[in-house]
Amino acid sequence: MKALQAGLWLAAFWLVLAGASGVATAVVGLAGAAGLAAWAAYSLWAEDDPPVLSARQWIRFAGYCVGLVRDIVAAAILVAEKVLDPRMPIDPVLVVHRARFGREVSKIALANSITLTPGTLTVDVDGDEFVIHCLAEEFSSEIRDGTFERRIRRVFEER
Repeated sequence: MKALQAGLWLAAFWLVLAGASGVATAVVGLAGAAGLAAWAAYSLWAEDDPPVLSARQWIRFAGYCVGLVRDIVAAAILVAEKVLDPRMPIDPVLVVHRARFGREVSKIALANSITLTPGTLTVDVDGDEFVIHCLAEEFSSEIRDGTFERRIRRVFEER
């Protein structure tokens, strides 16, 4: 069941991205979505923890995506400012952050959200410990103060 749900979402996403490109494109996308969903169901998701969201969680997820896009744009501007500054005020740091989640999907969402945000990269996840590379100290503020973690917990942990 979880593979079917994931496959349907992936297929819908593919069709939105591909648009009206033709039958061949749609067939390749649908086949890829089915294969990826089957692989994910077999390899990634525990039997007791399907990545299914309730209606309330979907609404929260939509809000999370809006906030994440806002953070990505703001971080991209900060990275551009640093890179374009002739002094190149870059001072990379590695941050070790502990985040205890009840679901694997929460860990995956946190690691990917951090990596999607310019200036930060999740280097390693070991249990509850995330190792994150930041282009400069100020890029670690939302990680250190738990902002990302609270947002993820609200979407994936609270039912």
